[in-house]
Amino acid sequence: MARKKKHEEHGAGERWAVPYADFLSLLLALFIALFAISTIDKKKLASFVEAISAAFSFKPISTAAPPSIIEGVGVKQKREDMKKKLKEKVEQIVKKLNLEGKVQVEVIPMGVRIRILDYILFNPCSVEIKKEYQELLSGIAEVIKEANLPVEVEGHTDNIPPSPNCIYPSNWELSAARAAAVVRYLIQAKDLPPNMFSAVGYADTRPIAPNTSEIGRSMNRRIEINLISGTDKEPEMKEKINQEKMETNEEVRPNLESNGKTNTK
Repeated sequence: MARKKKHEEHGAGERWAVPYADFLSLLLALFIALFAISTIDKKKLASFVEAISAAFSFKPISTAAPPSIIEGVGVKQKREDMKKKLKEKVEQIVKKLNLEGKVQVEVIPMGVRIRILDYILFNPCSVEIKKEYQELLSGIAEVIKEANLPVEVEGHTDNIPPSPNCIYPSNWELSAARAAAVVRYLIQAKDLPPNMFSAVGYADTRPIAPNTSEIGRSMNRRIEINLISGTDKEPEMKEKINQEKMETNEEVRPNLESNGKTNTK
């Protein structure tokens, strides 16, 4: 008798569907995890790990994210929050003095920049700060004192050289002298440590508008006060400032003690 042919098994080609579906599920979970970790905090991360472990039936080794990731995200967020608060404080001062449009405050990668048009602070070819705008700098000095941050003051000019009767032979000397005058006033206004500040003159090398019109040139003549709060150098700079404060106090203390003993005699 002829052997009966075995019936071909149907559905063998569909066996790949089950493992493929499992693979897609795991892949989806991975992308969700990567997205969530980018903005998650410690509590949410712990809850997320517990939920994943329950879903896939495994025991996590630890519910804590690597310290470097958590600390890095936390430090960055603190810096951004500090920048926003500093910006808001300075903007309140500007609004109080009705100086909108003449003073700009913006958040930059290195911290907060306060941009002041030079005709507000100075007369032509002068480095003496006008009395009517000293209140502005005093308010900024108070913000600096509360924040305890390093500060860099920049002086900028347009591309027209100083007039022949000006005591400054070029825009380099003029821009640097104006930056130094602002630094000096900020220090004296709130008795701030000098080592918190640096002054630099850029002359006309960093324009923010074309020097082809009076409007553009007036925008380029400016003072910029930068509060440094967004770089990795900030902790090092602040540590240096605090160290110099301690050294100054140690130098002053013996003098005070000797003066006290002298007065009691």
